[in-house]
Amino acid sequence: METVARKIGNSVGAIFPKDISPEVGDTFTITKVGEAYILKPKKEDIFKDAKDWAGFRDSVVQEDTEWDIMMSEGDEH
Repeated sequence: METVARKIGNSVGAIFPKDISPEVGDTFTITKVGEAYILKPKKEDIFKDAKDWAGFRDSVVQEDTEWDIMMSEGDEH
């Protein structure tokens, strides 16, 4: 699949083929790595409002902690 860079107003843009097209209005961050451009959908920062996380640490139970530190099967020593 390929597309062509086109002049769009005072900018340059690319048209997404219909079968992989994002939703109109989706926002992306663009990173250039060598000659490659990587478009990554921009997601809301879930940690931006500390009030949303108030009391979270107190809600973690021992079973949660054990699950997080459990080794993968076969890694037992």
